[in-house]
Amino acid sequence: YLTEEFSSKEAIDQAISQIEQMKNQILQNKTGNTYEDIKMVHDYLIDTIDYESTLSKENIYNIYGALVNKECVCEGYARAFKYLLDELNIPCVMIIGTATNSQGETENHAWNYVQLSGNWYAVDTTWDDPVIIGGGTASEESKYKYFLVGADVMNQDHSSSGQFTEGGKTFSYPNLNNANYTN
Repeated sequence: YLTEEFSSKEAIDQAISQIEQMKNQILQNKTGNTYEDIKMVHDYLIDTIDYESTLSKENIYNIYGALVNKECVCEGYARAFKYLLDELNIPCVMIIGTATNSQGETENHAWNYVQLSGNWYAVDTTWDDPVIIGGGTASEESKYKYFLVGADVMNQDHSSSGQFTEGGKTFSYPNLNNANYTN
């Protein structure tokens, strides 16, 4: 299908080529160790993407925005994470639901579940890449607050719904391991 951002076959072909170039550049660093590869993709996304808070730019909900423009919202982060892990043959799903942010506001949100050592864990690359008011950088600890966490942590402020659109099909998700992953 065509969107306003890509109004011709040539534009779509060029966008696909740019996405594949970025994918190949990122995945050239793969190790073959599942944990290390998940961490490499996570770290790449949080280190290179800026959260687009105005919601006014093009491609902020897709992998083009995440990987090429390096600016997106949670859905772009989650789609890019899944796309890259799919390429590494690491089981990953995108999760849709709501989350309650640090200001106590509940909002629509997207994140991922990933399978590691036979169990499923949550990864929220968006929330591991916080917007720092007034500039500065996030602490090392905050960059991994939502990395391979179990239900005991994730369900405190995230709630999956499985329904992407009102009245649409409801998806069921894998059951998260209760405890966080320990390496």
